[in-house]
Amino acid sequence: MTSRKLVYFKALSLQSSRHLGATEEMPIPMGGPALLWMALLLCRPDGMSADTSKPTVSLNPPWNRILKDDNVTLICHENNSLEVNSAVWTHNNIRLEETSSRLNIVKARIQDSGEYRCQNKESIPSEPVYLGVVAGWLLLQASAEVVTEGESFHIRCHGWRNQNVSKVTYYRNGVALKYWYDSIDVSITNVTVRDSGSYFCTGCIRRQNHTSDPLNITVKKDSPDQNGHQSKYSWLQFLIPSLVVILFAVDTGLLVLTQQQLALLLKTKRTRKSKKPDPEKS
Repeated sequence: MTSRKLVYFKALSLQSSRHLGATEEMPIPMGGPALLWMALLLCRPDGMSADTSKPTVSLNPPWNRILKDDNVTLICHENNSLEVNSAVWTHNNIRLEETSSRLNIVKARIQDSGEYRCQNKESIPSEPVYLGVVAGWLLLQASAEVVTEGESFHIRCHGWRNQNVSKVTYYRNGVALKYWYDSIDVSITNVTVRDSGSYFCTGCIRRQNHTSDPLNITVKKDSPDQNGHQSKYSWLQFLIPSLVVILFAVDTGLLVLTQQQLALLLKTKRTRKSKKPDPEKS
């Protein structure tokens, strides 16, 4: 009981001026609505805790696989997509010295590969973002390695130290897809599971032909279970606020009724007391 808020009210008897100064206090617990609101704010319909303070990490350029000596900037965002004022950065769970919202990696080394996280003073750590740094002349980069049917992804054939790559050919599962004289980003739209596979590219740098390492890209089917799961609980978004209003109204009504009953009880008690004969007068 000590941990719950108590609301005290005073019942005054209006029978006579002799009892105007008489007051009594009755504690009425009012923690129900407050605790309900707290539970609703901390929980979501799917049973998971609502984590609105977790930041996210993005990459600029947006490739999570880069070549040795490339530059990349990791940016820490709040849940509203704005950059945080300050951040704590970790690399493979080791805290870094950088405290700004941007972590600049200049002339990347193989040792810079790994998982990066960020957080600000009022948040929990972000989900990890993996950065891979590889050595080679040519690298196939992809905007995503796992996509869902109907989505799109981009690939490009990237040369070491941003050197120009010519006579570029993209392959999937060993079959040539497209050929360009110059290296450009290729967009694969409205993908299906048939677009899954091992991708690589070939190109010419300084009149020498090079081949990138393969990269597996997976296309998942759009699962109806996920959509059904979301729609299954969507009605709770309307039901829960309605229950809050109803419970609040019932709780308020009970408080008013309790006040009225207590006032009537005190009034009856004092009326009976005033009607008792005075032993001294008898």
